[in-house]
Amino acid sequence: MTDDREDRTTAVGLYHYGHSYHEAARALGQAKFRATHPDAPLTYLYFHAIELFLKAYLRALGHTVDDLERKFRHDIKRMRKRVTALGFDFQDEDLVVLAYMEQTPVVINSRYISTGYFQRPTNEALERTATSLRLTTHAAVRQISGIRLLP
Repeated sequence: MTDDREDRTTAVGLYHYGHSYHEAARALGQAKFRATHPDAPLTYLYFHAIELFLKAYLRALGHTVDDLERKFRHDIKRMRKRVTALGFDFQDEDLVVLAYMEQTPVVINSRYISTGYFQRPTNEALERTATSLRLTTHAAVRQISGIRLLP
């Protein structure tokens, strides 16, 4: 069996996967439902969309699937530093949100219950950052791939 991960995990695919998580976050943010922790799944969806947009950008600019899996994994700080070196232009608020995400327990707290006091970005800040990263990644992936992407 050959390793075809390079062909199967493309910048376009990662971008569209991030797009899906971002749109799911938007839809969930509009939904009215009763739950004890309604923001938990929303936060996770935004965090994952942001991570996928960073990985799509890295993939578009030449990083391999092996790089994504071994070098970057879920390390937002490492991804942020590398995409910045590759020309990614962040908004000030994006850097605040990413600094929050760089704290590993915070990302885990978006998936699992954790008690005690902590602060997190607002849903509105997460939406703005996800949108900002989506737009920048969209432009880079489209330019490099030549493929029309969902906006």
